[in-house]
Amino acid sequence: MAALIHAGTQTDYWMQRSLDPDAPQSYATGKVVTFALMSTVEIVAVLLIVRPWRWRRLWLRLLIAFALLLTWSVPFAMGAMHQSPVYGTHLLWLLLLDLSLFLALCAVSVISAWQGFRSRASTARRYPSS
Repeated sequence: MAALIHAGTQTDYWMQRSLDPDAPQSYATGKVVTFALMSTVEIVAVLLIVRPWRWRRLWLRLLIAFALLLTWSVPFAMGAMHQSPVYGTHLLWLLLLDLSLFLALCAVSVISAWQGFRSRASTARRYPSS
């Protein structure tokens, strides 16, 4: 949220070209509030999908959340050509969230595979085949 508030103070150079270059630009309150609300909804949606407090099939929920958020990020990335600073900050936030979900997915998948391997190995030691 601090990055969005800071981005609202930055000069929107695309808007400056279409308006009078010497006219001062007002603070982008509407954009900051809109993108702050969108970021909050994105965090809540990811938490509701992932439910990190439950371990069972966490890798699957992480995969679903990653795929949905990556799909949601594509239109923002495609519109990044002539963006305002607030839009760009939100895009960077989405990409950071995508990356963190991907890294969490990799870590949880490795841990789950290791636990599955260890449980199979201990079961095989208890019940030898011959």
